[in-house]
Amino acid sequence: MPLLYFDNATTSYPKPPVLREALASFYDQPIGSYGRSLDEVTMQATLQVEQLRDALACWLGVEDADRVVLCENATFGLNTILRGYAPLRQHDAWVWISPMEHNAVMRPLAALGTQYGLRYEVMPHLPDGRVDVERLSTLPRATLPALAIVNIESNVNGVIQPMAQIAAAMHRWGIPLLCDATQCAGSMPLQIDEWGVDFVAFTGHKGLLGPSGTGGYYIRRPEEVEPLTLGGNGHHSESLLATREMPDRFLAGTPNLLGLTAWAAAMEQIPSYSISPSMWWEALREWDKLPSIRLYHALEAEHQGYLFSLTHECLSPSELATRLHHRFGIIVRSGLHCAPLAHKTLGTLEVGGALRISISPYQTLEDWDYLTNALRQVLHD
Repeated sequence: MPLLYFDNATTSYPKPPVLREALASFYDQPIGSYGRSLDEVTMQATLQVEQLRDALACWLGVEDADRVVLCENATFGLNTILRGYAPLRQHDAWVWISPMEHNAVMRPLAALGTQYGLRYEVMPHLPDGRVDVERLSTLPRATLPALAIVNIESNVNGVIQPMAQIAAAMHRWGIPLLCDATQCAGSMPLQIDEWGVDFVAFTGHKGLLGPSGTGGYYIRRPEEVEPLTLGGNGHHSESLLATREMPDRFLAGTPNLLGLTAWAAAMEQIPSYSISPSMWWEALREWDKLPSIRLYHALEAEHQGYLFSLTHECLSPSELATRLHHRFGIIVRSGLHCAPLAHKTLGTLEVGGALRISISPYQTLEDWDYLTNALRQVLHD
């Protein structure tokens, strides 16, 4: 029985062959350490990291790669921004959030609420979780939020937010905008500079096909955020204060050169999806017709990413996932996906979440047909 992996929203698989080759050969020679010396080995390590930041800046659609900071994951980036942004610690501060935020945002907000009294309000939205920009524009605004936070693509139903309209509205009102690009980076074009987004966090191990333990964030005005960690970075060692230069301002300690080197290799071989967006949408609409299940996806094709969720009228999400795995070798994800707010928005929180299916560029129509036939058999039984 083959193993078929449909849990790419958790972490992508397979990885490009060059990633495995980079990992296997990493310790075959001296590795140096980023930004620490002027010898040939260290300079090569530094160059590789800088080239990775340049490539990520292109993916994000930002011109200044120095404002892209590499770290261990998107969660660290989000915590750095949220906990380091001074306006969120002020009296009576509050933020707007989309209805599809992940706990990587919600838990830091809760901690800031406990420590400083920070409040949040969920933006008005459509049934699929998209922010309703028209309704948002009509809300009374006695005071403006200190920040707006938007998960560009939901990790529960794959809905993609109308970022251009949201960003334009926030700029009209002078509200800084933080975006979580964890789920969409690598699978859709981003236009961070064009949208005028102020902060972005992303991860390496999902759509960008890197290894776990890699990620990053972008800050348009670095002086507005205090670093979350402090320590040595190889520069201005005579001072005990955080450096102002970017990206050194947010770098402390030795970076994960093994992971970053492998990620840089993978970034050179990110393929296009073999299942086109139109084919994907057509497949979802066909699944909408299956008995006994309900799908959760965007209301319109243009707002749909490469993942969705479903529930069964009798079987729990975990039971359905177990049957698919044990009988057909299919790997999916069930539960709340670390996003209870999104499940509350979709009405699946009380039933323990949903079963999520997510594809990668390597998935084929043959893989999809196998999954479809397997699900039909489970539903028939």
